[in-house]
Amino acid sequence: MNNWKKWIAGVCALSLCLTATALPASAEGEEDIDLISDTSEETPVADGEPADGEETAEEATRSEAQEEITITAAQVTRYMEKKNACDGITFYSRPEDYEDTISDEDVVDLLDDIGLAGIDDETGEVVCTLEEEDDTSDFVIFLSPEGRWLVYMDTDYQKVIQVRQIVSLLDSELLFQSRDHKTLELYSKDYDEVERSYTSDGKAKDGQVTCTNEDGWQVVLSDTCDAVISSARFVTENDRLALYVDDDRAVIGLYDKTVEKMWWSTPENVGHDKRATNTIVNDLSSSLRMVYGEPDARSTTTLRSTGDGKVKVKDTGDGVKITYRFHKAGITIPVTYTLEDDYLEARIETDEIEEEDTSQTGKLVTSLSLMSSFGAASDQEDGYFVIPDGSGALIRYNNGKTSAKSYTGYVYGTDLTAVPLQQPAVTEQVYLPMYGIVNSDSAMMVVCTEGDSNAKLTASVSGQSKSSYNVCGFDFTLRDSDSYDMSGDNSTALTVFEDGDIKTDAVALRYYPLETEDTPDYSDVANAYRNYLTGEQGVTSTVTSADAGLYLNLYGGTEKEKSILGIPVTLKNSLTTFAQAEDILTDLTADGVSPEDIRVQYYNWTNAGITGKVDLKAKPAGCLGGKGDWEDLMDYAGRNGITIYPAVDNQTFASGSGYYTFTDTTVRISGSYARIYPYNLAYGNQSSAEKPLSLLSPAAFSEIYEKLTGNFTKKNLSAVSLGSMTSALYGDYGKKEICRDKAQEILTRSYQQITDADLAMLADTANAYALPYVQELTDVPLQSSGYDVFDEDIPFYQMVMHGLKPYASTAVNASATPEETVLLSIATGSSLHYDMIGGETSELKDTVLDGLYYAGADDWKDNAAQSYAFAKTVTAGLGDQQITGYVREGDVITTTYENGAVTEVDLAAQTVTADGKTYALSEYVEEGSWKQS
Repeated sequence: MNNWKKWIAGVCALSLCLTATALPASAEGEEDIDLISDTSEETPVADGEPADGEETAEEATRSEAQEEITITAAQVTRYMEKKNACDGITFYSRPEDYEDTISDEDVVDLLDDIGLAGIDDETGEVVCTLEEEDDTSDFVIFLSPEGRWLVYMDTDYQKVIQVRQIVSLLDSELLFQSRDHKTLELYSKDYDEVERSYTSDGKAKDGQVTCTNEDGWQVVLSDTCDAVISSARFVTENDRLALYVDDDRAVIGLYDKTVEKMWWSTPENVGHDKRATNTIVNDLSSSLRMVYGEPDARSTTTLRSTGDGKVKVKDTGDGVKITYRFHKAGITIPVTYTLEDDYLEARIETDEIEEEDTSQTGKLVTSLSLMSSFGAASDQEDGYFVIPDGSGALIRYNNGKTSAKSYTGYVYGTDLTAVPLQQPAVTEQVYLPMYGIVNSDSAMMVVCTEGDSNAKLTASVSGQSKSSYNVCGFDFTLRDSDSYDMSGDNSTALTVFEDGDIKTDAVALRYYPLETEDTPDYSDVANAYRNYLTGEQGVTSTVTSADAGLYLNLYGGTEKEKSILGIPVTLKNSLTTFAQAEDILTDLTADGVSPEDIRVQYYNWTNAGITGKVDLKAKPAGCLGGKGDWEDLMDYAGRNGITIYPAVDNQTFASGSGYYTFTDTTVRISGSYARIYPYNLAYGNQSSAEKPLSLLSPAAFSEIYEKLTGNFTKKNLSAVSLGSMTSALYGDYGKKEICRDKAQEILTRSYQQITDADLAMLADTANAYALPYVQELTDVPLQSSGYDVFDEDIPFYQMVMHGLKPYASTAVNASATPEETVLLSIATGSSLHYDMIGGETSELKDTVLDGLYYAGADDWKDNAAQSYAFAKTVTAGLGDQQITGYVREGDVITTTYENGAVTEVDLAAQTVTADGKTYALSEYVEEGSWKQS
């Protein structure tokens, strides 16, 4: 690699450097430098709260310590003995008999702390005072009180032989430079050896001074040489990328040759962040942060690789392996950084993690943050993070939302086993284990490829968390925690940690610098992730029509309590019989809906589905018309090209069908059963008025879906929907010891079994791991969770999926603003989706489906057909095209497709412009059709 390209490596990271060379001769060998300090925080686990490793923020911020000169030049020249001049400073030493020969007690008191003083030859002012620090056989070491000056004298105390000034105590207390800035040296802790030496011409270029050595190291200083911008050495390269590392602080640099951009694992110049505390600086400058728990003490402690860890770097040919040792916890964690053709991988094999004591009194790793500050941006930069929360959202740098909470999103949603006592807020989840960084003219996609089921995505902007940086990254839970109440008293909630070894096999992240033709934006991130899915994850296109579809959720039946002879009896109650379902489909086709465009997800069509038992027998419910009417419905659908996906949602269950709540319920980490309670509408707490449902253990999935596949095949069914089991993920922490990783593996094997049986699968929303197996998706969200820190929603999920998988929006008639939902669906390339029941909505009262009060088919069939006609007209021929652009300006949304087609949706005017023609929604949907909303 050319030297000028290697210079690019010097753009950020605070890390300072070590290889032993004695003063003045070289020392043999190389030793690790111990970076352990006392900056860790121990956090007792609050009663009733899970251990999360958070700590109380410090109030004081960092500032550069300055020397206090207490003696005047006149006092130095009068009372101290002149030695020699060195580097433009004349030095004076304290007389041996100063206490006896100096009558001025104030001066004596001053000299008690001053062994050596230096006067600048140009200004005549005292610039440094020093005290003897140590001596060797070759020289005597003097250090100033604040550690900013380092001076060496001969052993006879007659001549100063070397003068060095600190670069910045905020960056390193061991990195010193000559006064002409041409020599830079990193010293050992005793200041008696130079660990690494660099040279430069001392001149600033492009606002920086670059210092290099013959071993390939370079340190980049600010133009005034009072701050370290970066420090690293070249490791390896390929045609596209180059890898750099700082051996001392484990800072990683990834250089993109295409755009001449260096991406660092820690922020540039973070030590000089005026807002940050010491803890925040250590957080940001650490490539690995670890939280460990002490079970008996019910506490967690956060340790950081900067400040609390000792690192050792070993080259591997195509990268480096960095071993992080946390002596306080007795924990060692190796991380391998490998440079591939178009990405950098950071990987932890959890079986290589060493824990000295895993007993109840020991220290166990509970979570890790790996390169969580990668690509962080300062408060002077422009850009944003792409967050895959719900449909997607942007967090713009420096958006001023400092009072908002930082973002935390659990990949694939939270673990359902830890059922909260209070009803949680309704939010979207992170369906895709990735995020994007768009920074001015460069962009990066980060993908979690392993350990994703235990990952959470965090992001904050400058001004939050006492930092000037905008940061986004992943945290990984390796051992989860849970809480339980003692004697029914919520005030004595106890916290327990997950037992046994770490269940997650590996944690791996990939960092893809993006190559774009124009200035990058989030569409480039979407395209990159789409390519990753198709190229790496086996996701194939299942789009068969370029036109919009119409998706229906039909609900067959539910249980309802009725009075018979004055006795309350729970009976199966029909909501949409098979005959009514056929009538609904017939009416829709009669109203102009193309039958081949209709997709039906039919819930609660079996007795097991209605009664909440494990649903696997594919036996139509008698109360809905039984086998005969079911076959008539399927025959009608088959003849007309309508696709029906019989739904079997086996997330919760009641005893029956060979599965029992005593043996097949998921067990929480606390050891109790995971029961799903309804919540009181008024207070949001768990209600005991209704019987809870049990969460089905993932241990039963393989057997259930094997039986289900066989039964569907025997009944000549060719399609299936698994309901929430393509978007919900949870473990079983009892004797079955199933973590979320293992549960994900069980699910994907089950999906594969279904696919191998030629059963088409529709996903009622889908996490990324389900995408290779599903043909279609519905209920794809049109918005994010709407957190305060977000700046705008984007259809990121849709931009990844369009032209790859057919998908529909959330239900139009479930929305408070159905007209807007239709228009947003069109703007995001989504087909329309409606919930319907064939019977009277009054039958829903006092049932588990009472939330479908809006879904009467008679109220919505005409609207569905008319809205479908509108959507099909304005998006004709676009279903197989990728979305390449999406811009919202106020109420106007402009969507661009890869074939050059553009649609312009005006939410206020309720119009869509396509191919130069404007279409009004009111021209298609009859007035009054929205009255049921």
